[in-house]
Amino acid sequence: MPARAVSESSAPAGAGLPAPPWKARRKAPAARQPLSAEAVIETALRLVDKDGLDALSMRRVAQELGTGPASLYAYFANKEELLEQLLDRVIGEIPPPVAPAPARQGDWAAVVKRSCWDSRAVFLAHRDLVKVARANIPTGPNSLRYTEAMLAVLRGAGIPDRIAAWGMDQMSLVIVADAVESAIHVSHGRQTEADAEPYLAQVREYYGSLPADRFPNLVAMAPAMTEGSGDERFAFAIDLMVDGLARFARPGATAGAPVVLESGVDGVDGGGA
Repeated sequence: MPARAVSESSAPAGAGLPAPPWKARRKAPAARQPLSAEAVIETALRLVDKDGLDALSMRRVAQELGTGPASLYAYFANKEELLEQLLDRVIGEIPPPVAPAPARQGDWAAVVKRSCWDSRAVFLAHRDLVKVARANIPTGPNSLRYTEAMLAVLRGAGIPDRIAAWGMDQMSLVIVADAVESAIHVSHGRQTEADAEPYLAQVREYYGSLPADRFPNLVAMAPAMTEGSGDERFAFAIDLMVDGLARFARPGATAGAPVVLESGVDGVDGGGA
């Protein structure tokens, strides 16, 4: 059958006519980001940085990516697995500590302290994501690389294995606790030391008003209990821990070699009375 010519009456009514100026033009649809595990992690991190950990959900991540929550489960078994990898992604931002050269072995303490500050700075930059680290042992690739590097510094200083392992664990707890507390302060509107001062002044005044016969130390130490910036207190905590580790350093000792300690803290009886 021969094709029939389309008559003018059968053409669309608006064909060939310009759009009225008062009608909004339709925006071209945004190009959808290719879905991948990395895209999910980066999107989740962006949401945490913006709104905090409590606002993060698989559904919201999926919405940001222009997909459904079910598609995310092709990459992550559940939200917990996403959070674990998200934490590892952030740990990857921490510069790994580098053991000093043998000629400068005494610098190991400065290397450890600097790394503690670097870790704290990275965690503080991502709001309260650090809460994921509580009661969890990070085992992602970035976490393993960082742990390996820190243990190399501690063992290179001649610190016995158990002391190095426990020391690193306890330093991590201090860093995480400090970052979590900072995130809580921020959530309460205390983003700077100046913001926190009215609250601290109230606590200081309350301590000072306690019955001195029952709380003589709190009354006397009310100013000391509430003074010092967050940075000053963190420096104090890390100095205490690293200086404590220095007690066990044995420059020139073979890494992993058993060392008899007076305290027996490494599990070896030091022969004390």
